[in-house]
Amino acid sequence: MPPFYTRYGFSRTSGTGADLAIAPYPELAVEGTLRATVVASAIDLVGGFHTREIAGTDATFTSDLSLRIPNPGMPEKIEARGELLRAGRRLITTSVTLETDGVPYAYGTTTFSRIARRGDEAPDIASLSTPVVIERHPLDRPLIEEVGIEVIEPASGLVRVPLRSALLNPEGVMQGALVALVVECAALALADAGLPGAQVVTELDLRYLASASIGPVESHAVWVGRPADRMIRVELRDSGRENRLTTLALLRVAGAPE
Repeated sequence: MPPFYTRYGFSRTSGTGADLAIAPYPELAVEGTLRATVVASAIDLVGGFHTREIAGTDATFTSDLSLRIPNPGMPEKIEARGELLRAGRRLITTSVTLETDGVPYAYGTTTFSRIARRGDEAPDIASLSTPVVIERHPLDRPLIEEVGIEVIEPASGLVRVPLRSALLNPEGVMQGALVALVVECAALALADAGLPGAQVVTELDLRYLASASIGPVESHAVWVGRPADRMIRVELRDSGRENRLTTLALLRVAGAPE
């Protein structure tokens, strides 16, 4: 199965100074607004482009990701540009700016952990890189339906997703492009239960602590402060691996644009 980022309307760019273009479409939206998940995935992907340029055959893993979307909406096209901020032997940090028609839409950062492989384990660099051409596999139903996320208990931000082969990467663990989606769904379940009107995610800070490989993956969300402060903390756990904590996130929500 193709990785889920191929469902997000992404394409590599050339000659424009951008690293990635996004063409949003309705199945990627929540309340008529592009999901923060798609923005997070673009930030991770672009950060990975720049990380891979200097990591050689080292293994790289996203350890944290942050994004800010000051005015969420549904632009026709977004372009993302990345910049290397720090390149160390163990950690590589990048920044990513996303624009629509030259106007800033979102900003994000990523930090990747870098682990040297043994000489006899080192693969060809080309096999580690994202393809120059990203095949598109658009959805014909809403993203959360395609993934199979079920809202169990909105008041505690409990959502659940069973893991199946289509949701796993070649290493047999949950695709990184889906971690942000489960976190987003958990936060919005809590927000919609506790605030008037529909909500969208405008800020996200993710900490990847461990991989999820068995499932189901379940969430728990709580307010940080009062619901009126609109800040939420979310945990993801792999219930099939002794309820192992895999992800910790902080989010801020805002009323969906009318």
